[in-house]
Amino acid sequence: MAIALIVLILGEIALLLDLGNRLLGSYVRTPAGVFARFCIVVFACVFLAMPACLLLIDHGSDAGRYVFYGSSLIGLAIFIHYLFPYRFGISRIRQARSVKRQGTLGPNLLLRSESVRVPSLSAGREALQFLVVSDLHCNTHEKLDLITGAFTKLSHDMFDAVLILGDLSENGRILPELMSAVADLPSRHGIFLVRGNHDFEGGRDVLIEDLARRHSIQMLSNAWRHIAELGIGLLGLECPYNQAHVPSDSGCDVTFGLSHTPDNIMHFSRLSVHVVVAGHTHGGWFHLPVIGSLLVPCKLGRFLDKGWFRRGRTLMYVTSGLPYFADYRGQPGEILRLTVRPAEAKEGTAQVE
Repeated sequence: MAIALIVLILGEIALLLDLGNRLLGSYVRTPAGVFARFCIVVFACVFLAMPACLLLIDHGSDAGRYVFYGSSLIGLAIFIHYLFPYRFGISRIRQARSVKRQGTLGPNLLLRSESVRVPSLSAGREALQFLVVSDLHCNTHEKLDLITGAFTKLSHDMFDAVLILGDLSENGRILPELMSAVADLPSRHGIFLVRGNHDFEGGRDVLIEDLARRHSIQMLSNAWRHIAELGIGLLGLECPYNQAHVPSDSGCDVTFGLSHTPDNIMHFSRLSVHVVVAGHTHGGWFHLPVIGSLLVPCKLGRFLDKGWFRRGRTLMYVTSGLPYFADYRGQPGEILRLTVRPAEAKEGTAQVE
């Protein structure tokens, strides 16, 4: 009886955590939607606990006891589903951690280097270098100082393209200064931007579009962009926050994807995009041994917190993005240096080095 009750409680916790993940992901965007989602989860929790309540009222009922055990099995199924979420054919690529892959850009901010090999990239050509920046959340001048200081340290390098993955700022007054700093990042072939969920709040999506145009930052709003000099295609998706139609295949031999949320790996995979970069998760919250991150704002499951993942021919790296705070509070953030090299002839899909 005690074990069955514990299993029920675990199922209730799993339902409440799922609610937290959906709300954190801002997939429920209106007050009415939040209230409706909250009511559904509360109803599910009460319905799951009802047999236990009835059994406490009537101790001698065999029928009540059977219903109680049955509801406990349902609670166990819910808990297992949350603990090992259905992965939609997505697998994590495990890597040995190495201090050589990281450098310091500022308080609580690292420069992380990752490398992949793409089979359709012309053999013998030089490696491509991308700079990936996500989740700036630049809401104060203290955070702006952290960002400009980090960008200054990167100014001595040169990247083939800079990829910005959204959630720039919730403070419209700081956005002009922030976009000016982003526009100064060193890039041979352009700076490319997709907007995140926070960028579509309070009318900031229009302001960001206007500032991007002024600073010659190229917005990829559910659209392809072909960089002829590099022989690659870039696809930027702003789903689900911008519900425009997802474009079809670009026809390019080498393709890369930009997305704020890792949930868009489903779209990229159907288009056989080779390498995707995403953010939004901040590496997850409340990490536990074995179980991992408890809260990850992702519909596809909380295992998509950070690192490399694969679905079909598509590789995706989920970056932690910048830290929420400009000092040493909270977990560290990162800016990503992504190197792309030609693959060996025998390799049929992109591979993480």
